[in-house]
Amino acid sequence: MTMNRRIYFEGEVRPEWIDEFGHMGYLDYQRVADIATMAFWDEVNGGRAQSERDGGEFAIIDVHARYLREVRLGDPLSVATRLVGCDPKRFTLLHEIGSKGELCATVGLFCLSFHLGDRRVRPFDSAVAARMAAAL
Repeated sequence: MTMNRRIYFEGEVRPEWIDEFGHMGYLDYQRVADIATMAFWDEVNGGRAQSERDGGEFAIIDVHARYLREVRLGDPLSVATRLVGCDPKRFTLLHEIGSKGELCATVGLFCLSFHLGDRRVRPFDSAVAARMAAAL
């Protein structure tokens, strides 16, 4: 798996994402980024369902968002995701949200590995760590 930039979401702006000003609300840019984050996570987990991952998950501990251009109902939308860095317990993603060939927003995430059983930080599963390292 090699990842410079990969599209993890393609669709269009949905009615429930439109705010009272007629454009996509700021939290919904993060919602779209979250859809892409989960697609990335599923991929580095080899497509295994949560129940098959032995409790190994992640938490987003820091988010940086930039809103560059508005998008409106029905506009095409895509999220290109890049794994910026990783180590045995952390990873950083950069999502570039675009529409009509223009960059509309970026959402950067700093994430930490943790185990659902004891709710403590642990290293990633070795297969997950290998897939992430290969994606850099």
